[in-house]
Amino acid sequence: MKQHRILFAVGALLMSALVGCSSFTRTEKDVHTITRHDTVVTERVQNPPGDRANGVIYPSSRVISYDRNVLQHDSVVTREYPNFIRLALFESVGLAFSGQGGHSLNRGVFGIQFDIDEYLFGNPPDTTSSQLFVGAIYRFGIAEWRLRWFDDDPDWSWGITAYELMQPDASSDHRLTGVGVLSVKKRFRIHDKIPYVSITPGMEFSAIMSQYVNPNVALEIGSIGGLNFRAYAGYTFGMQGLAGTGSGYSSGFVSFPYMGLGFTSFDFLNRQEETETEWKYHEHSAWEIGLVQFNFIGASNQVASIFSPDKTGDSASKLTGFTARVGNAMLALPFLDQHIAIGTSLFNGVMLGATGYGIGVLPIRLSGWFNVFSDNIAVEPFVEYNYTPSQFSHVGARIAFPVGDNTTLQFVAGYASGVTGSAKGYDSGGQPFNPTEFSGFYLGIGAGLFDKIFHRSELRYGKGYPHE
Repeated sequence: MKQHRILFAVGALLMSALVGCSSFTRTEKDVHTITRHDTVVTERVQNPPGDRANGVIYPSSRVISYDRNVLQHDSVVTREYPNFIRLALFESVGLAFSGQGGHSLNRGVFGIQFDIDEYLFGNPPDTTSSQLFVGAIYRFGIAEWRLRWFDDDPDWSWGITAYELMQPDASSDHRLTGVGVLSVKKRFRIHDKIPYVSITPGMEFSAIMSQYVNPNVALEIGSIGGLNFRAYAGYTFGMQGLAGTGSGYSSGFVSFPYMGLGFTSFDFLNRQEETETEWKYHEHSAWEIGLVQFNFIGASNQVASIFSPDKTGDSASKLTGFTARVGNAMLALPFLDQHIAIGTSLFNGVMLGATGYGIGVLPIRLSGWFNVFSDNIAVEPFVEYNYTPSQFSHVGARIAFPVGDNTTLQFVAGYASGVTGSAKGYDSGGQPFNPTEFSGFYLGIGAGLFDKIFHRSELRYGKGYPHE
């Protein structure tokens, strides 16, 4: 295990060094010397006193003076451009036709639709029924930069993935794990306007932890508000290395073909031309993009707080739970003056209390969007449906106040009702309870981190672009 940790640390350091060699913003500066010339001409005429008769001609009294000034100063013009092709925090892909004899992971179409009964209540997964999507790929920390190959042929990129886990089924003997995974890709564009569509063949190489090669081709649709859809087909082969689990290390050969579907949020993709366009001129499709939104709430109908589940009645905390969204985006729709938005989040949690909570992955959220007092303050009434792994409805309203470039203060009010799962759980005293059904109103306050609210003038619909 010690060697395993050392290799992981070496891989993390390698990733940090490689990423540090290339920033995500390219800055260009033009230095000018500005010279201003100023000349003041003053003309005065003074006629001398006395008699001017008898044809006497006096000398001219006209006086002309010139005052010349030269002022020089330096001027610096700074322009900032995106310096990456792709930048993503997390990607998950559900794999079909990849099983190597092991059971299914039960992670759903996109690889993150887990079984809540298995993870929260300890119930064993159902592996008796056949499933199409049996495996998954998980990638953390993805970055791609422009690659100038073949006489600067366009749309080539090279990239680094900080951590990658490829698991064709539930068996740990078939698992491949890479740190600092290198990739080379070429994008063939099908649609050049948002949402972008391209066919992208690529090759991945992993040398740290597991040693494997992964040739693949992807159909990419995005990036719109950081949301992307990808369909994959590929074949992976290599040595498992130190990726096995248990008391010993496994180093067997693993190979499997696969097809997969992936959906990502907080995943930004630039065309090559966009790397030559200043940040301030980029088109935006979303009213809001955020990494994390977290609110502490007090809910009705909750006898115990999630923070102190053993206290009830008068001793119970009025702070009963929280709501959380990770990797969220709200896309502006090109009608009704862009006051309607639709969006989703990678993870959504509504924890009303110790016995009432729901967890959603890629929920569907329909909102109204209104700016009050200024373009920065947003009022969002919303209706949200979470279909997996919990099934519940969520309606409410949110007010967001920016307190920094990428930070917001939020006030929320809402109502949630639905089913947590299908299993029974146990409280802190070991007594069984049924947490499957929950409902309640709540009020809360919180913050959004790396949460950006865009102005109407920044939306591509407001810049004269066609409503695509």
